[in-house]
Amino acid sequence: MDARVDALTTRQLLTRDPAGLVDPGRQRRARAIADLRHGSSAAWGIAQIAAFWWLWRSGGAARLRDMLRRRTRSKTVQRAVFGAALGTLSALVVLPFALVSYRVGFNAGVTDEHLDRWFLDYLVRIALDAALGALVVTAVLWLVDNVRGWYLFVIAGLYGGVLLAVALAPLVPLGTPHKTTPNAVAALGAEVARALDVPGTPVVVLATSRHTNSMSAHGAGIGPTARAVLGDVTLEHTTAPELRVALGHADAQVRDADTLRRTLVAVTLFVFSAAIAVLLSDRVGFRRDDDAVSRLALVATFLGLVLVLAYPLYTAFARGLESEADRRAIAALGDRAAMVRAMIRYADDDLVPLCDRRSIRWYFDDRPPLGARVAAVTGRADPCPGGGPASTPAGLVRP
Repeated sequence: MDARVDALTTRQLLTRDPAGLVDPGRQRRARAIADLRHGSSAAWGIAQIAAFWWLWRSGGAARLRDMLRRRTRSKTVQRAVFGAALGTLSALVVLPFALVSYRVGFNAGVTDEHLDRWFLDYLVRIALDAALGALVVTAVLWLVDNVRGWYLFVIAGLYGGVLLAVALAPLVPLGTPHKTTPNAVAALGAEVARALDVPGTPVVVLATSRHTNSMSAHGAGIGPTARAVLGDVTLEHTTAPELRVALGHADAQVRDADTLRRTLVAVTLFVFSAAIAVLLSDRVGFRRDDDAVSRLALVATFLGLVLVLAYPLYTAFARGLESEADRRAIAALGDRAAMVRAMIRYADDDLVPLCDRRSIRWYFDDRPPLGARVAAVTGRADPCPGGGPASTPAGLVRP
């Protein structure tokens, strides 16, 4: 696959339709895989909403609360265990759909991670969801009981927490382990960072091959913690010019603080969604077995419903950031052929469809389809459903 993409000439990359550059057989597989994964994602969200509704409607939430009250008089313990139960429930009900998504990727060769390792990682996720649920429920209900204007403290905590998380994410040794950055890659990264007006931004290489065969490159952190992050799979497959534009895209994200902006938009949508969920749950009458604790399952139900409706606002914003990063990278580096080659390699190697269905593009995609990105680089009309007309090729005019 890599040899076929290597053989494409600059003229072919800049003048041919993207569909004529990719392997048609792998594109058929990519579209089938994308359909399965998007279906699993939709079921993932619906299952959690249904589970929380069932927990409240069946009286299960009230029975769990009463059982906790019989076992301990500590309100803090009661609330912590109830929150942990909500977090565990949300992770357990989506397990079948997460497993489907994993098996699709494994069968397609997108990941070599075996089932036992994947399941162990999922158990860790369940534990983290339970701990997060316990912390959130305990903290919020304590604020409700003891602080006037408690919601202001919750909002401030959310924004402060995400700012800290974005800033420290590249430094904290959690998740995918770091690898030693090759000297040649570090030197190339320094050159590209200067071209993108973010001098001194180091390159971090992650051992993504432990979990996936997919390529990745993105910006992370803010200010002094900013990094251009590469997966080691990217280093294995890309040529030097492609690696250069991949680093340029990551540094463009660093320059515009894309990670922070995306996170802030996500938190803002979550805050508004939570407020709407509380208002909606207040419109549902209390039953005899209801109280503030048991009705958290009802609030979670409405929160899920509102977030489902709000999600396209987030993906639309994220797609705009991705397009802007493409434009900045090409404007600074100028190698349009290398960027197109990198996108074609990504489509072939990682089984990514050039175009998704119109509904998928509008709802699920947090970046423009590869076909649309290639068209933007070459100045052709967007070939994907819902696309626009031809425009000035990216990089010919500095944004």
